[in-house]
Amino acid sequence: MNILYLIGNGFDLNVGLKTSYPDFLNYYLEQPVSDDLDEVGKRYIKRLKTDIQSDISLWSDLELQFGKHMAKLGSMGKSVHTLQEELDIINDDLREKLSEYIATEDKRCTFAENARKSFLDNVAKPYTHLRDYERTDIQNRKTNNWHTTANVVDFITFNYTRTLEKLIAKTPINTNGFELHEPIHVHGYYDQRMILGVNDASQIENEELRKLTYATDTLVKSANNHSYGITHTDACNSLISHAQLICFYGLSFGETDKMWWKKVCNELKKRGDVIVILFAYEEKMGNYANSGHKLQYKMNVKKDEFLSRGGVPDSEKQNLAQRIYVSFNDPIFNIQIDDRSPMEQLMGKSAPGTVERFAEDAEKLRKRLNN
Repeated sequence: MNILYLIGNGFDLNVGLKTSYPDFLNYYLEQPVSDDLDEVGKRYIKRLKTDIQSDISLWSDLELQFGKHMAKLGSMGKSVHTLQEELDIINDDLREKLSEYIATEDKRCTFAENARKSFLDNVAKPYTHLRDYERTDIQNRKTNNWHTTANVVDFITFNYTRTLEKLIAKTPINTNGFELHEPIHVHGYYDQRMILGVNDASQIENEELRKLTYATDTLVKSANNHSYGITHTDACNSLISHAQLICFYGLSFGETDKMWWKKVCNELKKRGDVIVILFAYEEKMGNYANSGHKLQYKMNVKKDEFLSRGGVPDSEKQNLAQRIYVSFNDPIFNIQIDDRSPMEQLMGKSAPGTVERFAEDAEKLRKRLNN
């Protein structure tokens, strides 16, 4: 059985990192503009900061807004040199500050052994919390169709952090009869080949820039990846092409990464043995214990959203949706970073997520209420 996870920023948020776009935006807006820039360069940065704080909550929103911001480049002269210089100034500043911010969060990312064990125990069983008939379908496929392949778990992460590496610790590693492989960072890391941009040249709203290979190599994700001389885009395509159970966790299916949603949807079309699980997050999730029809409706909406983002025409959606399962706010990866200071560990404070920690927190709350 071949399991593939596509992991987004929701995973890092879930474990306790402050890696949402608003978190970074607050940091970025507070950073002074470099004194190394002349007044024109400083004006470029200030104009960018004004643009990227309009109605944005997701990283994909930032990337789309960045593409739209390109329309303002060249207003002070449209020579190739001027365009490239202006692009470099704003692109370098945004990436530099993003790298600094994510580095700070990544350093916070340590896990106690109980968190690592919970992750490893659950990663090979993504279907655990699905509905009965969905679990049965996957179990039957494991027995009758998928048993001829090796039991492996692969990861494609869209995050700049090394959260997954810290949970897996070493690769390959075996857990519950499955071999876990090192994650592929399709957008790079905060300190190495960091990718930030758009899905394709059509999302660069500047006709002059679209003509420049320099600009597309900078802004279009696939071209930017290629410019680093690495082949992990091909490796990701291969993983998707061979996976039998494809799980999405912590992703918002933004327009700037739609090449990947299309790839998965194409595999659903080509191979009838592929199952997709969407681990979706809803901030205000109702209680559907006695309203199965309402829950089914929400699931259908989520399936339709995914298929639409994957470029599937309406006429084909119903057939493919039967092999897509949705789980809202699933506790499969309810783990937390180890927030204990060295002194707290020395003094015996319990790790997050343990029964002992819950008891300690409850006792603190009781004392606070009694005072």
